Amino acid sequence: MLVALLAAAMVGNAASVETNAPAWSRAAAPEPRLLPGTTNFHFSLYACPSDPKELESLVTVLRERHLASAFDPGPAAVAGSRPAFEYLAKLGWPVILYPPDGGRMQLQGSTSVLNREDEAAVRVLDQAGVFNAIQLGEWGYHFHRLRSDAGWMKAVLGTDFESQKDMFLKPVDSMGYDPKPTTRRECHDQLQAYYLWHRQAKGGRLISVTGHSHYEAYAAEWGASVVGLEIGENIGFTQSKFAFARGASRQWNVPWTVQVSPWFGNAVTTHGPLDTNGPTAQGLDAGHSLSLYLRLWRHAWFAGAAMVTPENSLNSFFTTSRAPWELTPHGEAAAAAFRFMRSHDRGNPHTPLLVVLDHLAGYNGYQGLTWGVLPRTPADQEVSDLLEVQLYHNPRRIPVPGNPPNPEARYLNPTRHGELADVVLSTVTGAHMARYPAILLAGEVEFPSRFIHELETAVRAGSRLLLHPRHVAAMPPGALDRLRSAGTVEMLEPWQNPETKRPAAIADERLTQLTSELLPVAVEGDPIQYQINRNATGWVIELVNNDGVVKTGRTPARVFPEVVAHVTLKPRFTPNRVEEWLTGANHPTNAPIQVDIPPGESRFIHLRPAR
Repeated sequence: MLVALLAAAMVGNAASVETNAPAWSRAAAPEPRLLPGTTNFHFSLYACPSDPKELESLVTVLRERHLASAFDPGPAAVAGSRPAFEYLAKLGWPVILYPPDGGRMQLQGSTSVLNREDEAAVRVLDQAGVFNAIQLGEWGYHFHRLRSDAGWMKAVLGTDFESQKDMFLKPVDSMGYDPKPTTRRECHDQLQAYYLWHRQAKGGRLISVTGHSHYEAYAAEWGASVVGLEIGENIGFTQSKFAFARGASRQWNVPWTVQVSPWFGNAVTTHGPLDTNGPTAQGLDAGHSLSLYLRLWRHAWFAGAAMVTPENSLNSFFTTSRAPWELTPHGEAAAAAFRFMRSHDRGNPHTPLLVVLDHLAGYNGYQGLTWGVLPRTPADQEVSDLLEVQLYHNPRRIPVPGNPPNPEARYLNPTRHGELADVVLSTVTGAHMARYPAILLAGEVEFPSRFIHELETAVRAGSRLLLHPRHVAAMPPGALDRLRSAGTVEMLEPWQNPETKRPAAIADERLTQLTSELLPVAVEGDPIQYQINRNATGWVIELVNNDGVVKTGRTPARVFPEVVAHVTLKPRFTPNRVEEWLTGANHPTNAPIQVDIPPGESRFIHLRPAR
């Protein structure tokens, strides 16, 4: 209702919204889904003491410093954690639980099972109305990589390795499958069976955490309580994973969360001075830069996540992992970041383009293979190019003096069209698709009658459907005529991307046109990552300068002050107030808005429309 009223005010009255309003002012997709039983976004601490008295002393500091409002993970979901659960039940904070026999949590058929005594202890949280879920971490990476790793399996199984290896270890070339599949349906069914075993073994209390895979849509469909992402670490594809997770969250009405990992090559961020003497570098200057952490935390919050978890934060936010809980510079910065998040209305991510993939698409960026095992078809490659080249990548970067190698630069990319899209599967309903002004079908798509009906519902409600000639060829007779009779259907012209030298799902020029039609603000100037949200009082633009900070895992960050992004904002409406949230600066409203973003920093520009 609030979003609809705002749209009406911007164009004069509610009736004109239906007939004369520009496409960018249409009501957006559902607002961010929060963790059940909560009314706020959460910033969590990673790990906590098991002793209730020590845990209480930590919580006191977390509250006083406004540093966290949840634990991810907290105690293990075992009967022995009952004293901690009793304290957490009184506290009321959401808590993600570490699995029983956690080292074996990813092994299908293992001893990582929530037994009756464990379940009884966890119900202490249920009875207090405290949200909880059990983590299944990095299950896609485990399935495709670690199931075939004898060394990893030996470390996990220990003395049981020889007797149990035939049960758990898969052939190296199978990519985790057994038997090795030859069709998308076989891939889907094996992976689904793997996931559902874990969901049942954890009593249905599962938070899916994916890193080196894009299985967020499937986790939501298969009953995850929360769709979680791990980013940072040595994981790529941050922005496309956000599009998948947000799309899954909106399609299935479940929250999504983000865990930011400090591992970077053979280094990890901890407290203390930089120490590179061992095989793994440690210290505050090891791992990723504080600049990247801040950009990732804030962007995840702004993108609609219900919770952000700085991994290993018990060890990096405090000088020691015990009382008196003195904060490190990273802890101080995190507290300031969380206070900022809690004191501003982030609103709702404005993602007017819905990218729809086939239910069996099995997109997997990390392996570069469909479902992690099948060679990509040309249509599969178009999906990859759409996500990782056209939407969430920009070959232009702001030059850094001397052009030093910067492995950290790949984690976030400037966007040519902004964070424009959500990604869903063809199980989506027409009512949900109708929330998006533009729907783009990508890759190979099957068209059962049900999906044709849902598309018809969406275009009848006013959405524009963009499709490829191959999609028309795959439709049953008469389907295209039905869709055209219902509303606007646009046949995209074949186009070869000069950047990839391959056919594309959509031309860059058409994407640029959509950006102009569907976003309320034009963003021009230096390469920049940007996202636009709609809140209760107007529009907020996040601008992220991902250049100018150079970092490797084992060396301190180097900042180049001259690498400033100069950006011009041109609203397609008349604002009566323009302010920067982080700096408090105000800008004139009668001219294009000039914003300078220092290296490795973010800016949030709030534009309040004239009524």
